[in-house]
Amino acid sequence: MPSEAYLDRLVLNQGSLLKARQWTVWLQYHLDTLPAGHGWERGLRDTLVGLHHGITCGARRLRRNPIWDLQGSMMDDTERLEDRAMRNLARFEQFRRDIPTRFEKVGDCLYGALRQQVRLAREIDEMRAKGHIDVDVLVDVKNEAAVEQ
Repeated sequence: MPSEAYLDRLVLNQGSLLKARQWTVWLQYHLDTLPAGHGWERGLRDTLVGLHHGITCGARRLRRNPIWDLQGSMMDDTERLEDRAMRNLARFEQFRRDIPTRFEKVGDCLYGALRQQVRLAREIDEMRAKGHIDVDVLVDVKNEAAVEQ
């Protein structure tokens, strides 16, 4: 397992870690040091960790990789990703109103990511169950574009 200093250099030398697996390793080292006082601070931390966990599990399922998830196991492989994503969104909604005004835009950004994760999780679940996804597309003849619904 790479050292904490090595992982920090990876974070500082690029825009982000490239793979979900790298983030799970980073979180293993830093989870206890992430700010998490009480109330909205702890909720924010737990929601962000949950979002990373959802991304990791989604990536693993897309690749049919049974080796890793945030806990290093596949104990949740029978759970629908959408259900997990909805619980994480619900967690965020419980404390969202308590986020201080100066952090509202950060909260809005996280809310958007959580909503996207719900949709992506739904599509991954559907793809695994049916072998494909059905996307409703509206053809805009005037602008010559296809718009995903």
